[in-house]
Amino acid sequence: MEWLVDHNQVVSIAVQIVTALVWIIYLQLLLQNFRRERRSKLLLTRVAGGHERGHLMLGNMGAEPIFVKALLADLVIDGKTYHSIASDSGGFAPFAESSPNESIKGPLKTAEYRDLGRISDLVDVALEFSDLPEDAKRVETVVFTVLAEGSRDNILTAGRLCLDVYHAGEHQRFLPQTSSTVQLRSFRKRRELASRLKEMLEHEARAFLTSEDGQRRERGAELQQLRHRQRQSEKDRQTDAPHEAAG
Repeated sequence: MEWLVDHNQVVSIAVQIVTALVWIIYLQLLLQNFRRERRSKLLLTRVAGGHERGHLMLGNMGAEPIFVKALLADLVIDGKTYHSIASDSGGFAPFAESSPNESIKGPLKTAEYRDLGRISDLVDVALEFSDLPEDAKRVETVVFTVLAEGSRDNILTAGRLCLDVYHAGEHQRFLPQTSSTVQLRSFRKRRELASRLKEMLEHEARAFLTSEDGQRRERGAELQQLRHRQRQSEKDRQTDAPHEAAG
């Protein structure tokens, strides 16, 4: 007791240091928990089997809604990797006849899921829009990467699923390399994927701005054509109105 009285200043400083350390640890745990709750998590998985009729499903398991922007595809063919796209983003529209609700792109709330389509169809789209050599033979692996934006400052988030392709005659089976979706959260990966997304948009612009005769399209639209289209739309609505009333 006498020692405590003689060294009360030292004891007081030690208690303050311990208290400060406890608060620092507590605040660190709160910060980690907050960041973990705000962290996005995309889930890519197969449904309806691993054969060519199986579908690829996307789920938003994060705490905030996201906007799905694109589905990239990397094809490993004969030991080489070829970059491509397997969605209707960037001007490529394999689902052009579908309604917007059936598009890969669009908002996705927390704990909601979206059917991205049949795996074999997504692979076909990726093959169509990839620059493959004529002597290419075997597709060994397909890597799907979904790109989305969160609600915080348009931060790009991504999830990746690798599927090995096994051939059995005329049929294929797609088996995942890992049991869970790989989350791509590092700054370097996000910057790389953002660069690929930008290249897709530039590719779309170049393809659209080049007309059938190889010349560059002119900017602007004829006002007369726009007015004619507007009048035609009004006529169509007036024609459809009696049929809807009769129905």
